[in-house]
Amino acid sequence: MEEVSFLKIGCSRFIYGKGTAALLPDEILRYGKKAFIVGGPSTLPLVREKAEAGIAEKGIETVYRVMNEPNSVDFANRLTKAAKEAGSELVVAIGGGKCMDLCKVFSDMAGLPIITVPTSVATCAGSSAVSIMYTKENGSYDCSIPKEKEIDSVLVDLDIIGSSPKQLFASGIMDSIAKLPEIVNGTAKLTYPEVSLQKYMAYSNSIFIYDFLTRFGVQVYENPMGDEKLLQDLTLINLIVTSMVSGFSSGSDQLAVAHGLYDAVRKFFPVEAKNALHGEIVAVGVLMQMRFNHETETEYQKILGMMKKMNMPLTLKDLGVEPTQENIRTLKEYNIMKNNIVKPEDLARLDQAFEEIT
Repeated sequence: MEEVSFLKIGCSRFIYGKGTAALLPDEILRYGKKAFIVGGPSTLPLVREKAEAGIAEKGIETVYRVMNEPNSVDFANRLTKAAKEAGSELVVAIGGGKCMDLCKVFSDMAGLPIITVPTSVATCAGSSAVSIMYTKENGSYDCSIPKEKEIDSVLVDLDIIGSSPKQLFASGIMDSIAKLPEIVNGTAKLTYPEVSLQKYMAYSNSIFIYDFLTRFGVQVYENPMGDEKLLQDLTLINLIVTSMVSGFSSGSDQLAVAHGLYDAVRKFFPVEAKNALHGEIVAVGVLMQMRFNHETETEYQKILGMMKKMNMPLTLKDLGVEPTQENIRTLKEYNIMKNNIVKPEDLARLDQAFEEIT
């Protein structure tokens, strides 16, 4: 038998617009009448308020759980047990990326369809086919788990997205910008057929993401509701196109120096960096990645300038990690292992990259 390949890209349904949280009851009924709904302490009440009247009117039975601990495999197992005991017919995830990742794993374990309701543009996990999981004990990085199938439905309310904290806009914008410098990872550009079609598609989409966000990202950050079309387009880019990049890259090839820093920080310094968002750690990693890639000074300064305008962390210390020799050695050794960096010239470039953030 010939080798069979699979691409997990996007979702079956993507519904977006102003006020769409009120459509959640109708979307739930596509999959069943007993919903197990998980959300963050602030985001769950926000969406519940907009959807609860319709849920009651349509006779939907609900179990609500607040996500008040790390998204661990253990937590997913406990939610699976609770959903089975409740006879739930589908899972609804409301909030940020960690809630999305938790519920994607949980829905696969329970064999249930899933609706995701991302509440910021820092949540491409709402439609991606992989979950980043953390340990139950202290929230350090544990593993990544591919989803068995695509997300069933993604519901995006632009009123909620537009009123989310600016810090989440900055985080999401930089996490998406990271895709391009990470995919090229040490080269100037990629060409087909020198690389696979899948990787070239990821690269092509990343160029579009990078160009759009470097042109309009700060404008949307400064006034999200000022231009409804820009907000809508940025939301689509961050929540759908960015997850397509991960899909074409099989969720791994695009992870280079920048996400290598993220994984290491979450693994070794979960307490010190607990207040740093995913995209904030990745953004500091982007500065490293661009130096590793020998990016032009003009392009580097453009990204650095964006980060400054969006009040983002720029160094390890800004993330809560003291740049001691021991800490840098730990982060560097993990990046070397994670990205299989062995050539002397690449090791030297990695040293230079770390100098940028210390």
